[in-house]
Amino acid sequence: MIRAAASALGLAMDADALARILRFSATLATWNRRLRLTGEPDPVRVAEQHVADSLAVVGLLPAEGPVVDIGSGQGFPGIILGCMRPDLELVLIESRRRRANFLRDAIRQIPLPRADVREQRAESIGAPLAGSARVVVARAIRLDALLALAQPLLAPDGRVIAMQSERGRSEAPRIAAEARFRVCDERRYVLADGSARALVVFQQEV
Repeated sequence: MIRAAASALGLAMDADALARILRFSATLATWNRRLRLTGEPDPVRVAEQHVADSLAVVGLLPAEGPVVDIGSGQGFPGIILGCMRPDLELVLIESRRRRANFLRDAIRQIPLPRADVREQRAESIGAPLAGSARVVVARAIRLDALLALAQPLLAPDGRVIAMQSERGRSEAPRIAAEARFRVCDERRYVLADGSARALVVFQQEV
């Protein structure tokens, strides 16, 4: 199923990447039984809804990091990106302690030696991360809030990838202009349950 989702997105997934994702899924299932990290307890539905959604970002990743996932929570998309691209420097920002602890455990179990968890709010992140991110990505954060949080973290040529519903996508150009960003790319796709999704990519206006 995970390989089929990757193939539908035009991604090649080798055995090592699949093994990393399966180890992550097992870790998430263990934590889910105690803390209910995801609203959906069924591992098959988690793969269809969350893993597949996260895989859509892989084709937009840069050659090198750092890549910053704001509000990483249950590890979507950040941990999945790390499973597919373990070479990338990856920073997962999560202010809630239990979820940050889960992310640390997942990184150990997979393992992802180039991934790091910052247990703090994104607006409080300072040096050395400020001004260095090649990509800032987030799922389920309002676009206006995401662009405001991402701006101080971005390298001069950095990009913001917003994972959005169709409704969020339609508002992107207006919100970008108000925040002194522009929409530079957009990818639309459909999940296995028929949900229409989009990746909206932003760059800062010079």
